[in-house]
Amino acid sequence: MVLNLFSKRKRNARRFRELACPHTEFLYNVALRYTGNTYNAEDMVQETLYIALKKFDQLRDDAKCRSWLFSILRSIHLKEIRMICRKQEFDKKEGLQYASHLESAAGSFDTEKVFEEKIEKMRLSVIIDGMPEKYKSPIMLRFMDDQSYQEISEYLEIPIGTVMSRLSRAKKMLKKEMLRAANKASFTDNVVEFKRIGKGR
Repeated sequence: MVLNLFSKRKRNARRFRELACPHTEFLYNVALRYTGNTYNAEDMVQETLYIALKKFDQLRDDAKCRSWLFSILRSIHLKEIRMICRKQEFDKKEGLQYASHLESAAGSFDTEKVFEEKIEKMRLSVIIDGMPEKYKSPIMLRFMDDQSYQEISEYLEIPIGTVMSRLSRAKKMLKKEMLRAANKASFTDNVVEFKRIGKGR
C-alpha cells in the first residue's frame, strides 16, 4: 500500500512537471499584474504551484491545465483582497482624516477621490468573486487587469467570440449587483441620517 502511494506520488510529480511547469511564466506575468511587484508575484506563483500539486488529481482535462492553474492563482488573489477588506474595514471618516494629512503634503492631490476609487475597486472584486466561475476570469482580466480580448482568449484557452459573449453577460450581472449594492448603501445612509436627526431632537 505504501509503495503504491509512493508510486502514485511519483507519477503525479512527473505529470505535474510536464503539464504545469511550462505555464510558470504565464502565471508570473498574471501575478505581476495583480501584485505590482516581483517579490509578491513570485510568492503568488509558488503558492499557486503548491496548491496545484496538492490538488493535481482534480485536473480532469490535461488540455485545460493552464486555465485550471489560472483559476487557482485568481482565487489566491481574491482571497488576499477579501483579507484586505476585512483587515482594513476603514471607517470612511477615519480614512479621509488620514488622507487629509497626505493631502497637505501632496498639494492638489485629490485624496478623497483616490480613497473612493480604492474602496470601489475592493467592492467590485468582492462582487466579481460571487459570480459563476466562467464569468469571473474574463471580467477580472478585462476590467481589473486591462487585458485585450485576444489576451483573455489565450489565457483562458477559449475563442474570442466566447470571451465577448461572457463579458457581455458578466457586465450585465455586475451592473445589477452594483445597483443593488448602491440601493442598499443609500438605504443604510438614510437610516443613519434619520437616527442622527432623531438624536438631535
